[in-house]
Amino acid sequence: MSNSHPSQPLASRVVPSLARVLVTCGLLLVVAATTGCEEELLPQEPRGAYLLFRQAIFQGDADQVWAYLDKDTKDLFDQRYGTLLAMSDQIVQFLPSVDQKLARQQTGVVMLGDQGIHSGQELFNAVFKPKAVEITPEIEVGTEVSEVEVNEAESEAVVVTYAGTVYRLVVEEDGIWRISNWRELVATRTAWVDGNQTALEQTVSDLINEEKEGVDKIIKFILAEEEKRAARNK
Repeated sequence: MSNSHPSQPLASRVVPSLARVLVTCGLLLVVAATTGCEEELLPQEPRGAYLLFRQAIFQGDADQVWAYLDKDTKDLFDQRYGTLLAMSDQIVQFLPSVDQKLARQQTGVVMLGDQGIHSGQELFNAVFKPKAVEITPEIEVGTEVSEVEVNEAESEAVVVTYAGTVYRLVVEEDGIWRISNWRELVATRTAWVDGNQTALEQTVSDLINEEKEGVDKIIKFILAEEEKRAARNK
């Protein structure tokens, strides 16, 4: 296991064979059994932070999974939550009361009330629904750390598992390393929020234009009637 700076692109390296992984895992288990001690995991180190994140996923501990997501990922959830709140306000302000229930369902705004969502973190819990994972030997081995690489500034790191999965981490102001490459997954899994907002804004715009056209027709009708009345009085 290496904490040295990368000397060649990670993608060019070969992931260890399954046989090698199992042998390595077996040796680790033997060492652990003979020493009878548990490794202390420190979130101030990339490897420790990743393993604590992995442990939280295994246990279905939503709060701890959230704790090990980086600020950008959390900000995205906060943004999505804010968008849902804005859509809720738009529905109440611009849509007829008979259409509001359906609009709340179609836009996903109904989640706020039905699931008691009051923050970006609670939206994360609703979207990802973290729960305890059934840990098989394959999962346990595959998610163990094969390699760790830290950049020269010691601000970013890459953790590679024996299964070949790559996790990117950043160190934040509190000195804790956190997972940064879940942001892409989050953006994909919650893209429907922005899509629904666009559709709602178009619906509101169409309704406003229809109302404006209706008002214009009424004004034109009143003006025409005034002109007729004026002509008759001449």
